[in-house]
Amino acid sequence: MSKRLTLILQEDPSANPRRVNDALRYVGAALTQEMPVRLHLLGPAVRLARRDPDADPSGLLAELIEVGLSVSACGKSLDDHALADEHLRPEVERASMKALAQWSAESDLVLSF
Repeated sequence: MSKRLTLILQEDPSANPRRVNDALRYVGAALTQEMPVRLHLLGPAVRLARRDPDADPSGLLAELIEVGLSVSACGKSLDDHALADEHLRPEVERASMKALAQWSAESDLVLSF
C-alpha cells in the first residue's frame, strides 16, 4: 500500500510563484508514484483556489485535480482573503483546522511548503 501524503501549502502564489510551482510539481511526482495526496491551502496560498485562470497561470493545479488530487482550503484564510465559496474552483473544499488535523492523522507523511 502506498504512503498517504498531506501537503500544506502556505506560500502566496503571486509573491512566490516558483515555490508554489515547486510544491505542485512535488505533488505531481508523488501522484505518479501512486501516492494518495491531499493538498491543503493555508494563509495566502488560498488565492490558488480561485476560479480565475490567473490564479493558476501554469495550469498545474488544474491538471493535478484532473488526475485525482484532493484539495481543501482553510475557511478562516478564505475569509481573511475575502474569497467566497462562489469564487472558488468547484473541486476545492472549504475546510477547517479540525479537518486538516484529521487529514494529518490519516497520513503517513505531512509536508509544508
